[in-house]
Amino acid sequence: MFTIVRAVASRVPLVIPRQATRSFAEVVGASTASSSHSSGASTPEPKLARKSSSTLEAKIPVREDHGLYSFFRPKETKDGEVLVGDAKYDVVESPESMQKQTGRSWKASELRLKSFRDLHTLWYILLRERNLLATQKEEARRMGVTSTEMQVSARRVYHCRKSMARIKAVINERRLAYEGAVKIAEAQRDEAFNTEVQNYMQRVSQEERKYIQRRRERKERMLEKRRQADAINSTTQLSAADAIQTSSPAP
Repeated sequence: MFTIVRAVASRVPLVIPRQATRSFAEVVGASTASSSHSSGASTPEPKLARKSSSTLEAKIPVREDHGLYSFFRPKETKDGEVLVGDAKYDVVESPESMQKQTGRSWKASELRLKSFRDLHTLWYILLRERNLLATQKEEARRMGVTSTEMQVSARRVYHCRKSMARIKAVINERRLAYEGAVKIAEAQRDEAFNTEVQNYMQRVSQEERKYIQRRRERKERMLEKRRQADAINSTTQLSAADAIQTSSPAP
């Protein structure tokens, strides 16, 4: 009967809940496995050795200046107290820190005086603070705290959210002001261009009028000279005819 059960177990995979499994494994020699199958039901299967608790509690070494430590609030050390590693940071807020008076959110009038670089830096400082508070809330939930809101200062979350919203509003004001300035500059440029074109057209029109006037005056002078020349020619011809008539003998 045990042989049938063992044969079925070797063909059908055994389903074990995920919570009851471990990710540790141990290599078994080939001689041990062959002897266990050949012995049949009389020889029990060897049990795998369980890992010691020291292996389970071993931690991966991490640099103390790792960037992810910024998502945890540093502890306030007393005089002469030296903390090492994870002991430097608080995972959740202590009751003493929850009783401390926090600051206020940034006003829009204060943010309008800041440069774009300062607003960019302040945005990521507030974003890191919000992530820090969210990390504390998630850690409190993981520890089994039912009311996680009591472990995280809702007032700090509110101040961070309001400050970030006002930063966005101030940047939007600057964007709208920039777009308005661009429209005004384009309108002024178009107006200056139209004025320049109008002045050019007036200058060209005046030059054309002067040119036409000069041509008309020159044409009139030429006509006047031609009339004078015709008059002189006609007078000369008349005087010549009179002279011919007077000089000719009577019949």
